[in-house]
Amino acid sequence: MATNWREKRRASAVAEIKDVAKELLVKGGPGAVSLRAISREMGMTPSALYRYYPSLEALLADVRSDLFKELGAVTTLARDGVPGKDPLPRLLAMARAFRDWGLEHRAEFGLMLGPPPPGAEQGDSPEPDYAPACVGVTFLGEIAELDRRGQLRTPPVELIEDRLAPGLRDYLEGQEGLPLPVIFAFLAAWARLYGIIAMEIFGHMDWAVTDSGALFETELINFAQQLSGTDYDGS
Repeated sequence: MATNWREKRRASAVAEIKDVAKELLVKGGPGAVSLRAISREMGMTPSALYRYYPSLEALLADVRSDLFKELGAVTTLARDGVPGKDPLPRLLAMARAFRDWGLEHRAEFGLMLGPPPPGAEQGDSPEPDYAPACVGVTFLGEIAELDRRGQLRTPPVELIEDRLAPGLRDYLEGQEGLPLPVIFAFLAAWARLYGIIAMEIFGHMDWAVTDSGALFETELINFAQQLSGTDYDGS
């Protein structure tokens, strides 16, 4: 009973610490999150936080884990809300949900996919298995379905094997059964979608584009057409 009580108390403290970290993040950006600021908000000493997290880096890794799981749930819900099993509209629904979440959670997006804040540079502590995989697995599944249907367009497999495969050995070991062209298509799609969404969220397209939503939708249709080799119009 005592052990169970201590575990519940610890879980409650960890949840509160992460909630305070997220509040500071939203209010002031990644740079506003520090162990000192969190302890001040919670009315405890900074040293007391070390009973729960050995470093700011470890805490932020845990926060990122929660955020990726949240984003993964959002994209999965968007996929499942599309009637039918056609992979293209499901992929586009997920991409739109990804963008919408990022625009509504800019500070969180910056922590997840931007550089680490001061004081939390990547060191020897491993990231938990939050993965962008929490999000990417849904995209990968639909791209694999495109391939099963014979609709996936990629460069010649020989070109992918010669140029890409040597640098993907570790990743490929965890994707048993998926053809290399599917892996390539997923990685290229992830980089492409993340790139245009991140540029919008971080304001790097403001110099040229006044309607970033129109740019995104046009690029999304172009992406779907190139991925499938069809005249898909995004509807």
